[in-house]
Formats: sequence, structure tokens, C-alpha cells
Amino acid sequence: MSGYDVIIIGSGPGGYAAALKACKSGFRTALVEKDLVGGTCINWGCVPTKVLLKYAKLKNAAPATEYSEARDKCLKIASERRGKLELMFKENGISLHAGAARLTGANEVELNPSGEKLTGKNIIIATGFYPNRIGGVEYDGADIITVREALRFEKPPASAVIVGSGATGMEIATVWNSFGTKVTVLEKLPCIMGLDDEGLSKTAEGHFRDSGIQILTGVNIESIVKTAAGVEVKFSAGSGAGANSGANPGSCVTKLVAEKAMIAAGVSPNSGGIGLEALGVEMDRGSINIDGGMRTNIPGIYAIGDVTGKLALAMAASIQGMSAAGSIAGEDIKTPVYENIPRCVFSGIEAAFVGLSERQAEQRGFSAVTTRRPFKPYGKPVKPGEGEGIIKVVADAKTNKALGAVMLGYDATDQIAIPTRLIQLGAAAADVINSVCDVR
Repeated sequence: MSGYDVIIIGSGPGGYAAALKACKSGFRTALVEKDLVGGTCINWGCVPTKVLLKYAKLKNAAPATEYSEARDKCLKIASERRGKLELMFKENGISLHAGAARLTGANEVELNPSGEKLTGKNIIIATGFYPNRIGGVEYDGADIITVREALRFEKPPASAVIVGSGATGMEIATVWNSFGTKVTVLEKLPCIMGLDDEGLSKTAEGHFRDSGIQILTGVNIESIVKTAAGVEVKFSAGSGAGANSGANPGSCVTKLVAEKAMIAAGVSPNSGGIGLEALGVEMDRGSINIDGGMRTNIPGIYAIGDVTGKLALAMAASIQGMSAAGSIAGEDIKTPVYENIPRCVFSGIEAAFVGLSERQAEQRGFSAVTTRRPFKPYGKPVKPGEGEGIIKVVADAKTNKALGAVMLGYDATDQIAIPTRLIQLGAAAADVINSVCDVR
């Protein structure tokens, strides 16, 4: 049995940030990983999808890029990132253990299948999330899949239905469409990409339609089954069905048949099966409850990242990881302001968010006002049709303080950086607008 000051369960962005911070604070640190080092971000999320998106943009360049080349490159980069992390752990004296961890006490972790036991004065849970599944649907990992399986394909499918229009859904839709897949995206909500704004959503839908992607909003999935003809997806219009819904409200059920169906309908915290219930760790619908210093209700047990249900982003997990290690070191930790961490969708037309949406601002008691302006991709050569984007700033009508911003455009994920910092500093709405727009 090995003893440590800090044991971290999960090696994603939160886990490895916590491990490095703990080690540099002088703690004997162990990191436990049941799958691939780097977690979802490096192996199935942020890193590989961005590589594929880069190659998707080069699809029609000379010489033409083939999908197999893009896939091989994304797997290679993910592997290189894992190697660098493992080397970093070794150089910093972090003990890396392979296996599925289960807490058998407030200071003890048992690894499966080896049965090895580790003891630690402090334990940080960084187990991430798992993709939501649709009840009654049998996932076979070949034709009915999640994004994990999508990245294994050596060639894109001829046709695909993607359920969900968040970052994962729209990024894979962009990649596959660029390489010739006939893509249909089905979204339960009336707006896509989490935009929460009908006008911006329609603008985004227009871009995707022009690129060849079909989008149907306000629909409910009735069934997804494999047939001799392919994967059959049946859906009907929900209460939020809009003009682009593929079904009539009420009893009408529409059927689509495609080679693949990818489910990208959100995520849930991966908190089950690791012994938290037996220890009495407080949770809310699977999310581990934490305070501003990442502490749970059990002394010595901390939680960070997606498993806390705060914000399912690599950047948020990293901030939480460093906060947890800082709490253990006795540092004065400020509670992260999660809404002021930028959220981005790196699809064919990009969306970027920071702060509160108009609806969220009103729910918090603000009298919200909004301003919209076009912004340009300053200093960047653009293709025809890739010109101005739109920024919408939400402000408090009483003080004119900017509360949030959303940007939609071809380089929105880059340009959100300045509005993010200004909103974090409490700037006025006009200052946020003028940071990315011509003064008008």
C-alpha cells in the first residue's frame, strides 16, 4: 500500500492541472487513470476535433486533403500530447497509476483490476462526464455511436444523422460535411448551438444550409434502430418546433435513414461506481456538490471538472484543478465565476459566449438591454461569404455594465478574448462593443 499527500482520480485537464499544482506545492502526488492519459479533451474532444476541423477547411486546397490523412494526423497529435503529459508527470515526480479507482474510505483508493490500494491525506475526484444516451436506443459502437466512435472511422460515412446541435454535434457535422457526408442535424430546442437567440440561430442555420447540412429544430426523437437499409431515425415535432422542424406538431412522425447516427445530446457527470455514495458525499442529480475551494462535504475529499456539473469545459476544469490543489496547500482561493469563462463552438460558422445570456440576466433580476453590431475579422484574409459576424452584448439597463456577450462569425472563437476580459473587469457595454467593432 502506497501513501500520498494527494491522490487525483482522472487525468484530464482538471486532473493533470491539479497534479502539477500539488506537486509544485511540495505534496507527494499520485494520479490514477483508467483509460488514456489526458482524458476526453486530448483523446476524443478538444484536440482531435480541432485537428479534423483544420483539415476540413483545407479539403478543397491544392493538393486536396483526404479524410484518412486528417484522421491519422489527429490521432498522431493526440498520441504526442499524451506522451508529453506522461513525460511531464515523470519529470515532476507524479506517480501515474493505471486502473479504475474506487474510494474504499475517505483516505483510501482501490484500483481495479490490480487490487492495488493507495492511501492519501487528500483525494481529488476528476472523473469527468459520460455522453448522455437516449432511452431505448441500442448503441453498437459501429453505426449508432457517440463522438468517441466517430473519431475511429477511417473514412467519413456516406450519410449521417446527428442528434444534438451543441459543440460536439456541429463540429462533427462540419467535418463530415466537408468530406462529402450528407448530414442531418436534429435538435430538440428551437435554437441551435446553444444560442438562445432566434435571430442568431437562424443566421447560423442559414450558413449550415448553404454548406449542405440539413438542420431540423424543435424535434423529439421517437426511436433509433438498425435496419437492413441503414440506421432508421424516427422523430416528431415537440412543443418548441419552429419553421425548420421536419415534422408537424402533434401526431406526425418523420423517418430518416442514414449510414450512421451519432448521439451528441449533452453529457452527465461520471460520479457513479466510485464509492461516493457509501462515504456520504453529497450530490445533486449525479453532480458532486462543492464549495468555492472545490471541497465536498467530506473533509479531505475534493471534486473538480465536469463531474461537479459547473461548466463542462477543459478551461473550467483546469481552473478548478489548480483551485483544489491550492485549497489543500492552504491558499486563499476565490470562487471561480463560471459564466465568465468563454464557451466556444468551432464549427463552420463559429459561436462564442461569455457571461450571461439575456434570459439568464433577467432570471437574476437584472433589467437587461441588448446591443447588436457587425464585427469584422480584422487582419485576416477571408473567402467570399466569410466577412462580417455579429456580436450581441447584454447589459444592465440601470448601470450599462456589460453582463455577457455572444459572437457569431468565422473567427468568433478568437475575437471573444477581448470581450471576455472586459466583462471580467466590469466594463461598460459600449467598451465591449467597440473592442471588436468599428466605432459607429
